[in-house]
Amino acid sequence: MKRFVSLLASALLLTALGCGGDKLATIHGTVTLDGALLEHGQIDFEPSDGKGPTAAATIVDGRYEVRAMPGEKTVRITGGKVVGKHRITPGAPLADKIEPLVPTCYNTKTTLKCDITRGQTAYNFELNPSTP
Repeated sequence: MKRFVSLLASALLLTALGCGGDKLATIHGTVTLDGALLEHGQIDFEPSDGKGPTAAATIVDGRYEVRAMPGEKTVRITGGKVVGKHRITPGAPLADKIEPLVPTCYNTKTTLKCDITRGQTAYNFELNPSTP
């Protein structure tokens, strides 16, 4: 009987801890530029009110996944395509040389927004390279 009570108490404690739950939402999706997957880049989800942490993820072959606090976010996307290799400093290993492709209206002058809710949510971004 003692063992049963102990197991029941443990189960209730784990359930109570689970109810508080993880406050972060898992966000995933694709980023395309002129219909093609963005080869290489970064996506940032910043709180629109400026309060709270920014979540960021690397975009690889047009795909990203990140965990972020729920709420309205301003989205900034940078990226391009690999056009070769170069050394950042003499003697350093070769690194990808990236040609920027994403217009500033999606990063430094972004107009992109999204509303993140709890649970796993997909947000796909279709960017137009001719947008000023």
